[in-house]
Amino acid sequence: MLSVRLPEDLEAQFSAYCAARHLRKSQVVQTALRRLLSEETAQAEADPFLALVGSGNGRYSTEDIMHMSRGEDWNQP
Repeated sequence: MLSVRLPEDLEAQFSAYCAARHLRKSQVVQTALRRLLSEETAQAEADPFLALVGSGNGRYSTEDIMHMSRGEDWNQP
């Protein structure tokens, strides 16, 4: 179960969208989330550097990131 607060203008647009298409709000939210997450995953797979943006989780060392973004000879004179 998930509850989300929306600004009034967004809630009005969302309700109108669902009513016009005879869709349940949960259907629309699920579809939108699936689409967003699959697009983000596809982008990250297409460009490994995008997977690192904003991560800050310590998963990759600076050396790993430099190697991924610049190739094998990143640390050569």
